[in-house]
Amino acid sequence: MSKSNRLAILSDVEHILHTNGYTIAQLSPGSKACFDIIAKKRDQLMIIKVEPYIDNFNRDISFELKNIASFLNASPLIIGERGRRFSEIDDGLVLLRYGIPVVSSETFTNLVSHGVPPIVYCSKGGYFVQINRKLLRQARLDKNLSYADLAHLVGVSRRTIYEYEHSINPTPTTAAKLEEILDSPIAQGIKIFNIDIEKEERPQYSTENLSSFKEEISAILEELGFFTQFWTRQSPFDAFGEQKNLDFHSGMNVLVCVDEIQQKNIIERAILTQDIASLTKRRAVMIVEDSDSPLTQNIPTFTVDELNQMKKAFDLVKNWVKKYADIKES
Repeated sequence: MSKSNRLAILSDVEHILHTNGYTIAQLSPGSKACFDIIAKKRDQLMIIKVEPYIDNFNRDISFELKNIASFLNASPLIIGERGRRFSEIDDGLVLLRYGIPVVSSETFTNLVSHGVPPIVYCSKGGYFVQINRKLLRQARLDKNLSYADLAHLVGVSRRTIYEYEHSINPTPTTAAKLEEILDSPIAQGIKIFNIDIEKEERPQYSTENLSSFKEEISAILEELGFFTQFWTRQSPFDAFGEQKNLDFHSGMNVLVCVDEIQQKNIIERAILTQDIASLTKRRAVMIVEDSDSPLTQNIPTFTVDELNQMKKAFDLVKNWVKKYADIKES
């Protein structure tokens, strides 16, 4: 799929979100990060990746996207057009790619702009329609049909009708037959922003191949109490950390941007990291090696020496509040 098509989809998605009242933080169109847009409207927060050819969305990208989504309490979503198994992703269809929902741009538009959710999903065994089981049962009883009666009319087994009412979903063809016979709209919209995202344990992913400077920062953050850390490979920020373990979660968290070699794009990354932090109510920090490093004007910045003088996570948060207030006043 051409680069121009991806840019067109990105532009359309941005327009749809703005038109429908979302506040967004967007990466540059040429970014190769694991996400393109973070969008918020009231309590809904979504993190979106546009990938026209969905097979390009690989396991590493999905793993990073899922971890970032979990940290931000956001719903991950892929917007695509086709794949190896799909010449076209139809409107109203939901796929799963490494456990993350995938929809077409048309389905996304219908959901966000018109409140029309998809009803068909692809799973092992084919295509299925999510149904309202209570409504199916009530409609059958209202028609005074037994399991056997309805099974005969639909052309399935009695056991299958029972399972439709308790656990499984029918194919689109069977769902259409049920709705026609029962004169009831049993199809139910799929809540793609409430799908339970499957967990994957890869403990070495975020710590492999860290530079010595990042390893030093990671150790300092852990000493302060940020025991849960994830170092990214395909994101504008370098890491996120939470003061959390199995027994304790303080709610203290940071998005970390590291300037270890004075990268040319560090200002752009810092601005975007702060935008994401503001949108998602997280704290963004820039960490530099020494005070001679060029400091950005929009994000609280700390030297390694400053971090080493702190004793606990609260010290970082307290100093962050002061630096952030100074930035706002300037």
